[in-house]
Amino acid sequence: MLAVLCALAVGALAGCGVPAADGPADTFGIDFAGTNAAGARGAVVFFVDGLNAEIFREMLEAGELPAIQRHFADRGLYVPRAVANTPSVTLANETSFATGQFPGHHGIVGINWFDRNRLIWRNYETIKQKNTLDGDHTAPTLYEQFPDRTTFSLFFQAHRGATKFVENWTSAGPLFFFGWYEYVDRLSLYRFHVVADVARRRGRWPAVTVAYMLAPDFRAYGFGVASPRYREAIRHTDRQIGRVLGDLERAGLLKDLYVILVSDHSLMEVTRHMPMGDFLRGELGLAVATKRLWESTKFEDRLAYYGKWPVVIYGSGDRYWALCLRRPIRRDGEVVGYEPWPVRPTREEMASFPTRNGGSVDLLKALLAREAVDALAVAAGPDRVRVLRRNGEVEFHQQGGRGGPIAYRLIAGTDPFGWKGKVPAAAMAGEPMAGRQWLEATAGTDYPDLPAQIVAYFRSRLAGDVAVFAAPGWDFNNVNRAGHGGLRPGDMHVPLMIAGPDVPTGRLPTARTADVMPTILRLLGRPVPPNLDGRPLVGSPTPAGQ
Repeated sequence: MLAVLCALAVGALAGCGVPAADGPADTFGIDFAGTNAAGARGAVVFFVDGLNAEIFREMLEAGELPAIQRHFADRGLYVPRAVANTPSVTLANETSFATGQFPGHHGIVGINWFDRNRLIWRNYETIKQKNTLDGDHTAPTLYEQFPDRTTFSLFFQAHRGATKFVENWTSAGPLFFFGWYEYVDRLSLYRFHVVADVARRRGRWPAVTVAYMLAPDFRAYGFGVASPRYREAIRHTDRQIGRVLGDLERAGLLKDLYVILVSDHSLMEVTRHMPMGDFLRGELGLAVATKRLWESTKFEDRLAYYGKWPVVIYGSGDRYWALCLRRPIRRDGEVVGYEPWPVRPTREEMASFPTRNGGSVDLLKALLAREAVDALAVAAGPDRVRVLRRNGEVEFHQQGGRGGPIAYRLIAGTDPFGWKGKVPAAAMAGEPMAGRQWLEATAGTDYPDLPAQIVAYFRSRLAGDVAVFAAPGWDFNNVNRAGHGGLRPGDMHVPLMIAGPDVPTGRLPTARTADVMPTILRLLGRPVPPNLDGRPLVGSPTPAGQ
């Protein structure tokens, strides 16, 4: 098998013509001439996995990212601390980008998850399940807003409705296996040849093209965000994006195109680990399922297997884990069984959850006692969520349901999130505020945009009964040097840049990455659907083309 992969990798390197990393700074060798005879406006999105907002800002201000400075910062809007979506993991956030909705509203709450109603485990990192994402949510996508225009997804997994999805699996798989991540990114950008060929035949540039790049994310996992290798990967990203934009500029296309740079999540350094499965099974004595069954296993067999277990866990990004629990049945104080999986336990039942040896454990208390755990979240009723930390507990209540104002109620402690003096005193005293107001008030704190996003999370049927978020410096695995998925700025803050015709130049203090989808629609003159969590960041554009 290894020999086959080596042969494929060598063949890919030799035969696909992908430019070397250190080629000319202003060209990727792509001919875009004649691709937009109609003068149609379009959006080109560079979706770069795992950009830490603070490191990106430092590098930009130090002159280490000249292409991004020239094509984005000097020409348009820059949001240094845009807020990603909770949980801050890749495919939940890819879907949020594509739909303009929080994960709890489009339903995808991780790279893997457990559906307690259908008894299905999903893992998008496996070859067999990676492209099931688009069938697992029903929210309308950005691509589906352009049924009359060509759209492209270059290695971007949330692609339902795209005219063309270029996956790169055969060519990029061996490269990815060997850890040649920068080469994978150049291969993805090289697929702009396909975009150019189709656009030339149609005489019209595509409405939306999204190109996914992954090298910074994987270099952070391997070496940490404080490492030279992580910064080197970001510099590589800058150079290669600049080369593609140089070719677009040479063809005179930038006057018609909106170019966007965004990320799915940040990453923070990890130096200590608490493997969640080992902790729950070993230290707490919980009976946690080990098999991961999906549709290829008959429902009767899934029912029989998961019927043996009261706990299923899943996690993504290593700093977010979800615990799915069955409600215990007690008679005369003794546990005699468990309710079917769709029945969730109460908070009181979590405080005395059965263990394998016939005892019980206060599950939330035991988790909070660990230094690795930053915060827990549990549902407290419709549109109500409790967030617990060692220094206190808060309830968020979204009055009137989705889109309504959110009230903060202190249950225990004094100021668990350190918001005093940063969030308006009236809101801290319980006066409801709109979700956007909470975003603006909390964006610069240790828990950006927490109220609206954590309430939304528990609207998904895939949400765990307990969502566990790691403390700074910790994760719930034992593999990587960096992680994400938590609630902190090092998980949530990413850069966001938008440039092009009619886009003002300057900085915005904050925004949501979910704002990109409605912004593209506004810029391209399409109606913005109601009930999005994102909102347009710019006004109506000057008409040009279609």
